[in-house]
Amino acid sequence: MGHRQEPRVDLNWPATLCGVDEQGRSFLECVTIRNISGRGILLDARHCAAKVGDTVVLRCDKNHGRFQVVWLDHPQRSSCRIGLQHVLASPIFWGLDLPVAAPDPYYRARSATRRHTPRHLAQLAVEVRANSKAPIWSSTANVSEGGCFVHVLNGPPVFTRVDVAMWLGLAKVWAQGIVVKNTSGAGIGIKFLSMSESARQVVREAVEKARVVEDRRAARELKPGWNDAEPAYSDVKEVVGEQVSDYDQLVSG
Repeated sequence: MGHRQEPRVDLNWPATLCGVDEQGRSFLECVTIRNISGRGILLDARHCAAKVGDTVVLRCDKNHGRFQVVWLDHPQRSSCRIGLQHVLASPIFWGLDLPVAAPDPYYRARSATRRHTPRHLAQLAVEVRANSKAPIWSSTANVSEGGCFVHVLNGPPVFTRVDVAMWLGLAKVWAQGIVVKNTSGAGIGIKFLSMSESARQVVREAVEKARVVEDRRAARELKPGWNDAEPAYSDVKEVVGEQVSDYDQLVSG
């Protein structure tokens, strides 16, 4: 069983992507559709003004649709890849004979670790604000420079933009983030999208002496015979962007 929930059809179609950037300005970019499935599309672009969680419009000839950006690969470089998910419950219908939804045989190359910054066990008082609703007061289970996991019974859904405040001793630091994981009854994983350098330094100093949470993927040996037919599970390192390369990378925080 592969890592994708639906088979994809390879394409090389020119298209345009439009939306609103983080400054509130509209943008229009020429992109190339690399592949498509019933629920998502992979794009190649010179750059991308959209952020993970944004809603954009993709137009290709007479076809168009509204999509959500679910991951970006190398968003700050001269070229990037963009993963889009259809915002409607119905599958994409652009005159293509798409395969029936089922896991495909695709396997990603694994890296030694999937996290950019180590997580530390740290119980910090935290305040989470989302969509102008009442703030959520709780504590963190673990914290890194890139995100945190917050104990909460019913948290905001995945891709919700949030403002996070953490108390580290007498210091209170703020960050803007996005919910990348929601485990009902346990908590939410938040990836920090922006944080001042001074706040990042406070977080770094506060957690550096705490015990590191081991990454389950790190130093794990594959079982003999596991996926022998798929060379993608070799020691090839996965090249990922600053934010995410796929949904698993997104939820890593």
